[in-house]
Amino acid sequence: MTMVSYFSNHFKVGMKFIFLNQPYIIEYSNFIKPGKGQAFVRVKMRNLITEKLIDKTFKSTENLDTAEIFEKKLIYLYHENNIFYYFMYKNNFEQIIVNNKILKQKSKWLIPNYKYNITFWNQKPIFLTLPNFIKLKVLDTNLKLKSETINSNNKHAIVSNGEKIKVPSFIQIGDIVKIDVRKKKYVSREK
Repeated sequence: MTMVSYFSNHFKVGMKFIFLNQPYIIEYSNFIKPGKGQAFVRVKMRNLITEKLIDKTFKSTENLDTAEIFEKKLIYLYHENNIFYYFMYKNNFEQIIVNNKILKQKSKWLIPNYKYNITFWNQKPIFLTLPNFIKLKVLDTNLKLKSETINSNNKHAIVSNGEKIKVPSFIQIGDIVKIDVRKKKYVSREK
């Protein structure tokens, strides 16, 4: 894959590029052409290795090289010692290993046979994107917190990945619930 340079006035959300020898993705871009002076672009860009979000302003004459960064949807299989996580390509059954250093806290949201987007840079996995929603089994609902009132319509539950979430009072042990992973909140009960 050959690198292509883009001037800042062509930056788009989702564009992946190399900046200071690190892979980034643009999460927000705003082209500004003031009445006087040179046009510029304000971007919010996330480092795909450290996950740090930074604000940066580029002059309209500056350019960045796109990176050989691509995403693939792979199926999570299993892990060894919470260090090595195995994923598989659906089309050819080839497997790759992703180290927990890349996954960090996301590993508790890995469920066998779920599909996850993995970002590769120079043919190596560097980032895992969790799905927005995951279905998990309720293991316990008898949790009472000091702040809860007797008349509360919600209660706390522990789901199969160990996460504690608030659920409606009608949720029982063994129910499958849909959770918004981004907010770690209950969405619905699944049938």
